Parts: sequence; C-alpha cells; structure tokens
Amino acid sequence: MDSARLGARLPDAAACEQTGVDSAALARLGEAVQEDIRAGRIYGAAFAVARQGRVLYRAALGQAAPGRAATLDDIYLLMSLSKSFTAVLVLQAVALRRFSLDDKVADLWPAFACHGKQDIRVRQLLTHTAGMPAGLMPPVPLRPEQSGDLRQFAAALAALPPACPPGGQVLYSPTAAYAVLGYLLVLTDPAGRSFREIARQQLFAPLGMRHTAFGMALGVPQRVPMSYTPVMSAAEGEAVAALLNRMLDDTAELPAGGALGTLDDVLRFAEALRRDGAANGVRLLPPGVVSEASRSQTGMAPNLGWETYRQQHGLAETPAHYSLLGGQARGLGRHLSAAGQLASAEAFYAVGRGSTMWMVDPQRELSFVFLSAGVIEGLAHIERLSRLSDRVLAACA
Repeated sequence: MDSARLGARLPDAAACEQTGVDSAALARLGEAVQEDIRAGRIYGAAFAVARQGRVLYRAALGQAAPGRAATLDDIYLLMSLSKSFTAVLVLQAVALRRFSLDDKVADLWPAFACHGKQDIRVRQLLTHTAGMPAGLMPPVPLRPEQSGDLRQFAAALAALPPACPPGGQVLYSPTAAYAVLGYLLVLTDPAGRSFREIARQQLFAPLGMRHTAFGMALGVPQRVPMSYTPVMSAAEGEAVAALLNRMLDDTAELPAGGALGTLDDVLRFAEALRRDGAANGVRLLPPGVVSEASRSQTGMAPNLGWETYRQQHGLAETPAHYSLLGGQARGLGRHLSAAGQLASAEAFYAVGRGSTMWMVDPQRELSFVFLSAGVIEGLAHIERLSRLSDRVLAACA
C-alpha cells in the first residue's frame, strides 16, 4: 500500500524544526499509539499534529477494522465529536440573529415547554446544564434505530420531563440535548433545509471537508465500522456498535453523534477554530466568537454523568468544563482532561465516545486530531487522550 494512504511513520523533521518542535519527542506519539494497538486496546488509529498551520505528523497505524489496514482516507464514525459541528452551526445561527444563546427553547418551539422544560435555554443545551436525559438512547416511544429521524426523535424528546432540574447541575446528555439543538436549526432556517443540508452547505463545503457528513451510505468503501477489540468487548458495547453501524445511513440525522469524516477533514475543522473561525478563504464565525465560546461555561461543577464511573475507579473529582463548542475547555489546575496536563489553560477540545478527539491549544498554535477504531468505555478513553496529548505537547518548545 502506498505511503500517501498510510502517512509517515515518523514526524516531518524539517517541518518540526521550522516550528520549534522536537521531532524525536513527537515520534513518541506514534510509539504510544502502537503500544495501545499491541495491547489490544484499539485495532488501529489515524492521527495528525499541526503547528502554525504546518502538518508535522500524519499517520495511519494498525487496522481500521479486523483484517483491514488503516489508511489516511478512512472515514470514521466521529461519535460525540459531532457535537462540535452542531455547536458551530448553532453559533452561526446566533450570529445571524435567528435566536440567541439565552432564548428559551419553548419560545422557538412551543411543544417543548411541557413537563417543566419551559425555561430551558439554548445555552444550557450546549453546555449540558439543561437537565436533558443522560442515556445514549433516551426513554422515548421510538425504536433505537428511529433516532436518526430528527423530527420524530425531537418530538419524542419534547414530550419527556427533564432528568434533573434545568440550570442547576451538569449532566452530560449523549444524544438528547443536541438533537433539540439540531431541530431548532431546522425550525429557524429561512430556507427550510434539512439538518444534513445545513451542515453541508454552511460548514463542510465551505471548509473543503469533502468526506464528512451527518449520516452516510452504508456501502461507502472507506467507511470504518465502529468496533470493540476482544480486550474491550462487552455485550452492551457490541450492541451499540451494531446499532450505530446499521442506522447511520445517508438519511440519518443525529446531531449529537452521527457525523462521519476523515482525519484530514477533522484537522481542517480544528485548524479553522484555531484560526478564530476562519479558514479556506471563508469565515465561519465572527471574529472573537471562538475565543469566547471555547472557554469553560460550567465553572468547577463536575459532570454528574461520570460520577458512578469515577467513584468505582477511584478517580479524583474533575470539573466538567463544558464550552459552547460542543466539547470542553482545559482550564486551570491539575485534573483529568483529554487535552493533557501540559496544555495551556486556553486549550479546548471535543471527544467522541471511546474513539475520537480534536484538540486545539491556541497559545502553542497547535492542533491535534486522533481517530481510532476500537472503543474504550468510560473515562479510560479520556485518560488515554490525556497521555497522547501530553506526548504532543512535550515535543513543543
């Protein structure tokens, strides 16, 4: 297989030297990924590191799926990393004055007001403080595979009570909160477009993300199936993988986790955020919006959705640090963060369930993207990303 599809096995020494990066230290990132592959924690991965707009290290290692070598043009299910795409679309709508962050959802969509949800704000949905259900598939009267029908799913969510009082706590909502946000984009779109078309026309096409979409035909050869290695396999996880591999076809719209894309496309997106929302000759967001939106919006409040796992594994309490960009901020202090311990406080990132991440450290002019095929459950993926991010950051002068 040609190197153009596999990427370099070692960092680009010349690009590293020109951007003040220790190429030998950066090579340890690849070693760490290979270690995970050998240990059976993942089948394989694709990753990229860029500084000052220069790509320093870009590689595909191991297998994208059992028996299939990983390549740079593989299309991965991005899981909750997808939330960052939806969040940018929401911020675009805010910039266009279609609604504000502090508008009540019920003022835009009256059916949402029932069962104590009448005061939930757009901002709270973005930051997981709206009290929306925490389950991957909320208790709605739909079959799980119908969750890709955004109109039906949103209508079912509108009829539910909140899982906890809105505004008072941070409770991560894997699918529900961002499904509501996606539906608000459809309701307020003057052109009457579908959510998939809004994302394609306002985000993916302008950035040149040619291989990214919400939902994709099941037969696309480059598409990587979600998978669990034997070391990490679990009956529940395998059932989730089978469901997502089956339901996310080219009609599915799951704003919280249904995007599929390539390494290079996700790097384009991360670099656009690093550049204050402008890239590829287009401006996605007004100047200064990314800087403000990338900050922690939830203070030191923990994510209640991780409490059981944290206590079972003896982990220290960690602030949720949710931003307005569909992910989290690094913030100050020593705590578990996918951005690592060495990142600046201004660093921000988005993570997909057990498998994906983009991270931006604006102070170091750095972007890092990691897409993997095997899924690690719970906070173990965050711990892995923390280690990998620190490998990248340690190489920067």
